[in-house]
Amino acid sequence: MVLDLSTLNDGGAEQEPHFRLLVCRTCKTIDELPSADQDPSNVLLEITVERHGADHIGVLYNVPAVIWMSEKMRPQVIEQIQGGGSSGLDAFGTQFYATKMQFAEDAMSCYGQHNRPKGQCPDYKSEKKVLKPGTAKDRADAGLSSTPTGPKIYLCDFCPVKSFNMTKHHESKGLYK
Repeated sequence: MVLDLSTLNDGGAEQEPHFRLLVCRTCKTIDELPSADQDPSNVLLEITVERHGADHIGVLYNVPAVIWMSEKMRPQVIEQIQGGGSSGLDAFGTQFYATKMQFAEDAMSCYGQHNRPKGQCPDYKSEKKVLKPGTAKDRADAGLSSTPTGPKIYLCDFCPVKSFNMTKHHESKGLYK
């Protein structure tokens, strides 16, 4: 996927949380991604771009979370991204509204495959649940380590089982007294 990053601002003056929206002009979809602060190695961005393929054209937008999460504001953001919503220039058609968060959908699918565990999941943060971009060959060609640096991101980070584990962790630290 070819990305046009000209729409991103430097983010220096902005303190509020953001979402990144990856708009694929080829698929006519929007992928919701965490901000660069939450995904410093851009692992989720690279995986999402990889899923679209090299022949797709994409644009990455930064949108304040408070605006994107608002039911009233989200359609306006989508309309602005679309270019004003003029029916004569409707390059996206009705598929434009196929906004998705692929990682959450994949995590919920995995959660269902494990029969919706009420407690711990047997695969929680196992090595096979690590999200990795398929850039090992490119990284080796560039003389870099085959694995990206930074924190590991797991599919489990988008799963309801994470809430169980966070509660357990907070209880062990005495945070619920």
